[in-house]
Amino acid sequence: MSMRDPIQLLLTLGIFISLCYCLTCYFGTRSFFRKAARNRRPTDDAALPTVTILKPLKGLDVDLYDNLSSFCRQDYPTFQIVFGVADPDDPAVQVVRRLQAYYPRVPIDLVVDGRIYGTNYKISNLHNMYRAATHEVLVIADSDIRVRSDYLRRIVERLQDPKVGVVTCLYRAVSSGGLPTLIESLFINTDFAPSVLVARLVETRRYAFGATIALRRSVLDEIGGFLPLANYLADDYYLGNRAADRGYEIALSDLVVETVLAVGTWRRLLDHQLRWARTYRSSRPASYFALVLTHGTLWATVNLFYNHGSGRAAMAAALMYGLRMLTASAIANRYLHAPLRLHEALLVPAKDLFLSAMWALAFLGDTVHWSGNEFRVLKNGEMELVSSDAAPAPTYTTAIPAKPDPHAAALRAPSTSGTGPSLHA
Repeated sequence: MSMRDPIQLLLTLGIFISLCYCLTCYFGTRSFFRKAARNRRPTDDAALPTVTILKPLKGLDVDLYDNLSSFCRQDYPTFQIVFGVADPDDPAVQVVRRLQAYYPRVPIDLVVDGRIYGTNYKISNLHNMYRAATHEVLVIADSDIRVRSDYLRRIVERLQDPKVGVVTCLYRAVSSGGLPTLIESLFINTDFAPSVLVARLVETRRYAFGATIALRRSVLDEIGGFLPLANYLADDYYLGNRAADRGYEIALSDLVVETVLAVGTWRRLLDHQLRWARTYRSSRPASYFALVLTHGTLWATVNLFYNHGSGRAAMAAALMYGLRMLTASAIANRYLHAPLRLHEALLVPAKDLFLSAMWALAFLGDTVHWSGNEFRVLKNGEMELVSSDAAPAPTYTTAIPAKPDPHAAALRAPSTSGTGPSLHA
């Protein structure tokens, strides 16, 4: 092993930077959550603004009823929930019907509107839903998100600072079973959150995450509403970016919400990870390219093969793998409250190598698959439709009021679990 060898020098540098990155992830995460816990203060109900939650829907996600019902059980003075779909025959409509029947005291509105304004159909849905929002603060959350009863209080409190324009939060993954789903959940629980908390140490936050985006209506109107985002793949990133351009701070709440995953197949996992990688590459190309410097498992593995399994290379690999699994487990268990069992921690290095392959594949094309459609991602972050396997959405538009549900009597019966009835009951 000679340090005069430029390849060896690169591998050694990669391992060293990655070791430092692992330690920074752990101590950065610990610092963030400890500081947030010290600064947390109880909120006065009289000071809390009224809130509209916007929930765009399409199809039946895994545990959809339970996910959506968690938003209906908020310990918050005044809030409204607006659900939106593009198709009146979407099966999510019946889930909303059940929520309306089971939570009659919660103002729940359903907007069905198939009008499309760009290639990002979620943004079209949000724009169509916006007309039904009645309150001062908007909270946008994806359909696969599940929250605690203090969710709104914890998110909205940061908006009481007029300098803050957008509040977002981290999320942890809950796997519904299967190895592809486990791999994706490991990515979220051991890569995504730590990288966000390291990034906030070295740069000004200018982006948000789709798990939760909270903002005042005045801020949304100031940045032009939803329509300027109608063709962007990374709509959450650009929403935060546009608010930051207006001089607002993007705050990161210490609340961690759950995303319930059901990837299913390896092909879907590949599509998901390539979409994430190409989204990142299109919105932050320099940062994405530099990301490979933190791929310690890759550097240690290549170094092991390059040096034909020498003792020093084996020690370097053992140190890198061990620190990676240790810090990943500590962050997931202690701070994200996403328990990482031993066999899952042992999968972290293999998952890391898979993500390194996805990092490289992101440079070999510009198409992504999303919700039955194939899009080409342009250099400015916008996307254009290439092909579609899904039927075009109808142009039907209406607001569907609550009406008697054939299951209403059973739905109003007390639930022993406290989470409402199961969709399959």
